[in-house]
Parts: sequence; structure tokens; C-alpha cells
Amino acid sequence: MKNLKKWVPKGLGCIAIWVITFFLGIFPVLAESQKLSFGLETRFRFESQNNFNLKYYGPQPPKGDATDGFLLSRVRAGFDYRPNETLHLTLWVQDARIWGSGFHDRDFYSGLVNMEHNPNEDRCELWETYLEIKNPFTLPLVLKAGRQRLFYGDKRVFGPGAWGNSGKWIWDVVKLTYPFKKGFVDVFYGRTMVHEPIQFSFNHRHFYESLGTYGHFTLPENFLGLCIEPFSMTKRDTHRQYVDEGGKKGNLDAAYVGMRIFVKDLRGFDLDATYIREFGDFSSDTIRAYGYHLLAAYNVASCPYHPRLSLEYSLGSGDHDPNDSRHETFDGAFGARDKMYGRMNLFRWQNIRDAQINLELRPKKWMYCKAEFHQFWLDDDKDGWSLNRKFYRDKTGNSGNEVGKEFDFIGRFDFLKGHQIQVGYGHFWPDEFAEKQASSKQADWVFFQWQYKFSWGIL
Repeated sequence: MKNLKKWVPKGLGCIAIWVITFFLGIFPVLAESQKLSFGLETRFRFESQNNFNLKYYGPQPPKGDATDGFLLSRVRAGFDYRPNETLHLTLWVQDARIWGSGFHDRDFYSGLVNMEHNPNEDRCELWETYLEIKNPFTLPLVLKAGRQRLFYGDKRVFGPGAWGNSGKWIWDVVKLTYPFKKGFVDVFYGRTMVHEPIQFSFNHRHFYESLGTYGHFTLPENFLGLCIEPFSMTKRDTHRQYVDEGGKKGNLDAAYVGMRIFVKDLRGFDLDATYIREFGDFSSDTIRAYGYHLLAAYNVASCPYHPRLSLEYSLGSGDHDPNDSRHETFDGAFGARDKMYGRMNLFRWQNIRDAQINLELRPKKWMYCKAEFHQFWLDDDKDGWSLNRKFYRDKTGNSGNEVGKEFDFIGRFDFLKGHQIQVGYGHFWPDEFAEKQASSKQADWVFFQWQYKFSWGIL
């Protein structure tokens, strides 16, 4: 497997070669088994960023361009094989690329893993590739082992990070599921892969290691259809690259425990609450951090456009004292961020307070629109802005905690079969902290995305 990617043709043509070779090789088996299905997903997105980029805010970023326009492509192709009701084998490959960005692969070098970890590029890589066995040894369980995604609930604690071009959280994991009538319990052990653009992932180390559990329980109807999702997991990295408040390097050995409680369509209302605690060791510092999210929404079913109005509040704790040997900055576990804390990706679930109001409309079955408005604060004014916590931080607290406001609009249109168009616009108004630490200029973001999914098989 050494230097495998150097042998694979560059460009999107490599995916075509893989798919054509695959079809030619297994077509006779397909004709006999009638248990194979094939899939193809393509996604192209153009983004324009004005006065910010992936790592910095303002007109003079240390890396990248302040005004940037780039094209993202992602192609996934593979097959699923189900010889019977017990077995399921899947093998998919992915090719993710970017053109025209002000960043280069070397700008995503991570000292934590001593290699590039690029959210936008991962060339000719295995994506979902696993074996699933139902009722092994006649037990009422499902065993799933291999490369896969772990996502639960609203994807706030465990999310695939699907907006990112290469997919943020992809796991090599063994998962055991106990399903029952009104829920399930999962237990898993696995490691997250590194998105090194050139090297094949079998040639290098993983990122985080985790042992965890996630459950879903729907209570009886006399409890108003309330759903409870308890969870716990670890997050470890033992390569001694985490710097504590005293400047000493060590390991990350964190643990999380929490719960999500929600109810849907309670006389038109949706209610949702998540709370999570983080503890453990950040090098020699003691971790004491937490986060929570609250949502209340009302669905107006009688209106033609089916409007949904919602209020949200998110908090991720910040570090109050940079010299007390306590790491109080919550890091967001393994959750997604792209749909949670503003669509411009200026924030994550870390030292944040986010008050949000949303309006969603569905004028047609094939049309969906959402408008969001956010007010952002730092949870603690002595900690940093999660866009780049080390770069944008005032340990004195004199820059205040008001970071800014953001407005986002997203439109999604499903047309023909398998085709989807998305368009979006975002605008950010900086407040006191952003003005003092970064820039007083406002920022804009625009995107256009086309996605196509195709599947074919003989059942």
C-alpha cells in the first residue's frame, strides 16, 4: 500500500477509472447474485468569501486571501452487497478537491498529527467501507465494523461534518447496536481518520481515539412522546502535542457525559435540549468544561408555505483564568458545526454564546428556504474566538465579549430525480471584540451548489 496514491492518476478521472474497472470486474457476479446495488454521488460548490477565510477574519490575514473565490468538487462511488438479510457489505471511494483557494495543502499542517489535515481535499480515498452483521450468533444485536460515519440526533454531539468537502468525521470503528421497539443502544470503539490529501489513509496514523455509547429511548404516549438520548464517550490523543497553561506538552485524555431530551409536534411545538459535560486532562491541566443547546419551535401547519419559527440558544464554556491550570474551554466533542453556529463557519461550539432566531418556509414540496439571525458573544472575555482561538484572544478581557451578528439565507431546490440545487448568502457585522482583535470591516459570503445522487441495482 506504500505510496499508493502516487500510482493513481490525478484529477477526477481517477474516480471514473475506478468505477469503470469495478463495473467490468463485478458485472458477471451482479447478474448471478441480484443482490448488488451501485451508487454515485457528485457535488460541486462555488463559494465566495469577502473579508474572511477559513482561519482568519479581516482584510489582511496571515495566510490565505481576504477575498477568495473557489470551487469544491466531491465524487463518491461504490456498491452495497446484501447476499441475505443477515449480511451487508459496502465499499465506497471518495475524491474531494478544491480549485482557486488562497490556501495550499501545507497551510493545513497539523502539529497534533505531524501531517496535513485538510478539510477540502482527500484524493482517491476509501469512504464508507464496512461489514454489517445482523443477529450474530443468534443474538439480538447488529455488529458493524469498518470505515463509517457516526452521527446521532441533531448531529450536535456526533455529526459527520457533511458540509466540509472531505467530510470532517470519518471513523474506523467497531459498533455494536442493540435495537428495540422504541429505540436503540450503541456501544462503539474507534478512531477518526486524518484527511491527508496525498497519502492513502492506511499509510498513516489516526487522529482521535474514542470508546463510547449512545442511546435513544422513546417514552410512552402518556409522557407526550418525549425522547431521551443519553451518551458518553472518551476523546484521546497520546502523541504529546497539547500545550497546557504552563507551556508543558502532554496528551489529551478527555471524557464526556450528557443527554439530549426532545419532543416533536406537541400541538405544533418542537422542544429540544442538550447538555454535556467534559472532564479529564489537557496535558497537565484539568479539564472542566460544558456546553448546552436549547430550541423551541412552532410549526404553522395551516399556512400554505408551512412556516416554522424557532428560537435557539447555544453555549460552549470558555476559560476564565489563563493561569489556573484548569482547561475550561469546551471543544464540541465530535459534532458538526456547519449548520449550528452560523453558516459562514466563523464559530464552533467553543467559548461561545449564540442567540438565534430562524424562519423556515416550504412553498413547494421541492423548495425549502431558511433565514437565520445570530448574535454572538464569547462565553468568557479572557478566552479566544473559536475561529482561531490562539490568534484572536485578549487574556486581559479588555476587548469585551461581543463578537458580532450574522444573517444567513439558504435555499434548497430538489428537481428532476436525484438533482438538488442549493444557494446561500451570509453577512457578518463585527462588534467590539472582533473590531479590536481582528477588523471592523463587515464580511460577506455567497455559495452555489449542485448535487446529484444516483443508485442502481437488481433486487
